[in-house]
Amino acid sequence: MKRSFQAKAGRIAIGGAIAGMSLSAATALAQNATAASSGDLDEIVITAHAVTATKTDTPLLEIPQSISIVTAQQIVDQGATTLLGALKYTAGLVNIPDDTRGDFNQTRGFWAVNYLDGLKREFGFVFLPRTEIYGLQRVDVLLGPSANLYGSGSSGGLVNMQSKRPFFGNSSEVAASFGTYDRKQLQFDYNAEINSTVAVRVVGLYRDAGMLMQYQPDDRQVIQPSITWRPSDKTELTAIALYQYDKTGPVGYLPLAATLNAPPGLQMDRTTMLGEPDYNHGTKKDKWLTLLINHQFSDSFKWHSATRVEGDNTIQHEIYGYYWQGPTPNDPFLDPERTTIPRAVFALDAHYSSLDADNNLEFKFGTGPVKHQVLAGLDYTHFHFDGSQAYQNVTPLNIYHPVYGTVDYSTIVFTPQSDQNLNTTGIYVQDQMRFFDRGSLVLGARHDRVSSAFTGSETEIDNATTYHAAVNVDVTKSLAPYLSYSENFQPISGLSQFGSRFRPVTARQYEGGIKWQPVNGAMLRLTYYDILEKNRLGVNPDNPLDSIQGGSAKSYGYELQGNYVVAHDLSLSVALSHNSFRVAGQNRQADNSPQDTASVFADKSVHLGGDKVLRFGGGVRYISSQISGDASYFQVVTPSFTLVDAMAALDVKQWSFQVNAVNLFNKFYWATCDQYGACTNGDARTVIAMATRHF
Repeated sequence: MKRSFQAKAGRIAIGGAIAGMSLSAATALAQNATAASSGDLDEIVITAHAVTATKTDTPLLEIPQSISIVTAQQIVDQGATTLLGALKYTAGLVNIPDDTRGDFNQTRGFWAVNYLDGLKREFGFVFLPRTEIYGLQRVDVLLGPSANLYGSGSSGGLVNMQSKRPFFGNSSEVAASFGTYDRKQLQFDYNAEINSTVAVRVVGLYRDAGMLMQYQPDDRQVIQPSITWRPSDKTELTAIALYQYDKTGPVGYLPLAATLNAPPGLQMDRTTMLGEPDYNHGTKKDKWLTLLINHQFSDSFKWHSATRVEGDNTIQHEIYGYYWQGPTPNDPFLDPERTTIPRAVFALDAHYSSLDADNNLEFKFGTGPVKHQVLAGLDYTHFHFDGSQAYQNVTPLNIYHPVYGTVDYSTIVFTPQSDQNLNTTGIYVQDQMRFFDRGSLVLGARHDRVSSAFTGSETEIDNATTYHAAVNVDVTKSLAPYLSYSENFQPISGLSQFGSRFRPVTARQYEGGIKWQPVNGAMLRLTYYDILEKNRLGVNPDNPLDSIQGGSAKSYGYELQGNYVVAHDLSLSVALSHNSFRVAGQNRQADNSPQDTASVFADKSVHLGGDKVLRFGGGVRYISSQISGDASYFQVVTPSFTLVDAMAALDVKQWSFQVNAVNLFNKFYWATCDQYGACTNGDARTVIAMATRHF
């Protein structure tokens, strides 16, 4: 597999002979979420409640952790088309470049783990279909280690997506959109109240589109039906199903020597495909079924259950250039004219299946002036992978004048990979204590047992106990400083190239901050954090196809997140982050980890009279420069960049017409460039126009 791929995947813990496919140990959790309509969702955000951080319905001001909420309306207003795009105005999170292989976000310098409806969706660097954000009603970003409730995962945090669920009412919409790269998309969201106890919802989408890279498709088909049954005011059952089919091209890596470091006049066209038009694409099929149960035994005692079964099949074909043939990664060419590069093929046929289940009980009681909210739960995850892959050299290509059709596909040989099985069982308990209704103390503990096995190898068992403690004090009814301590662990499946096992990665975080809610609909958070990760995996500098373990990484910095929402009037989001991320032994910022990010987005509604409303807005995003490699050998600096987004919409009775422009001024930039000689494209200007009919 190509080195630029390895450099990125190494940061998410790749393992040995199956580098890029290693699994992090899994634990599955569910959030105690009720079904809500779009209107209900706005109310939740305005009254500032969240579930992800504590798995209980808790006001944001009383949660002594950093959490950000992105609503479905924010996603629409900002013109996001992917999960990564939906989170681009969130403090503490970076997600460049856009990668078709998955939804990869960095939180506080570490790769985040994605959850769907409180259940874990990712098990390491696997090529799952990317989540369709039109099927979501909100996204929560929980920053920092969270093993006390979520088990093994990321040292930097998690992203929890909530699927659209039925609500009791009748409301539907149909929309058509057209845009850059010959994008054509139809989508619908139908919700109906069948009777006083049953409601149904169906979300569907069809897309035919291209990508910045020539000859690459970005096609998708989604159907997501759901049903809610409330046999009584104390019991609710919701079933959500999904079928998704994607056809898309791989991420494009271009040679550093012909992009960022190209001599004057010799920069290659960034839309040039370095693979083969009839080969560089793949299909992904995703099928899952989720069952959510909530039962209120009494005012102080309730049960929540979440279960999901999922099956995925990914076929990925990619022919790519590789760039380390010469004395440095800046000289990959095979000819004196510096026009022709070597190429290789990476092809994968992977099958994934998983079962995630979580059950918890919530008790409320008092002891004098202290109110207790105790949560106790048990969760289980099973994840299985089997598949085959091909990796070999193929014919070279002239990057300035490519001639396709020279590869003999019959010579590409697939080799079966070892089957992988991962089983995780976790037991957790948490006590949220409220003192005199002026302060909160949260204490939590969890024990996990993780077993992982590969075909032909012994089962590996890891046990871990993690803790969490946090306190906040309401100085006033709107101002609450807080302190917290949290831990994380992450067993690493797979073997090094030399057959040795890896020790679990562990982390601890100290965090302090202050939350201010001056009025309803507003929330300001200022945070300082310090994370220390041990037993960190990294790329072997003597052999980039291998991963090595040792040393530590330290991430510390501050974040400012501010949100202000006045329904049908004004919305404002401000985010600022400074992150120092250092790997032991390196006196510099970690590879491809920008130190500073800043963003602001605002939109305003103007009532024109009658049923006409004009909405307009825009945002500015800044990403600082990034370093890759050691200056003593070879170092690349990706320049900083600032991007501008804009939107305008007109609502007329039951119709909405909206236009979004991402990277409005078509800023030319490289998202990342690495020490192995590859650069990835930044997003060119993308314009999408959409017409929506509401019923």
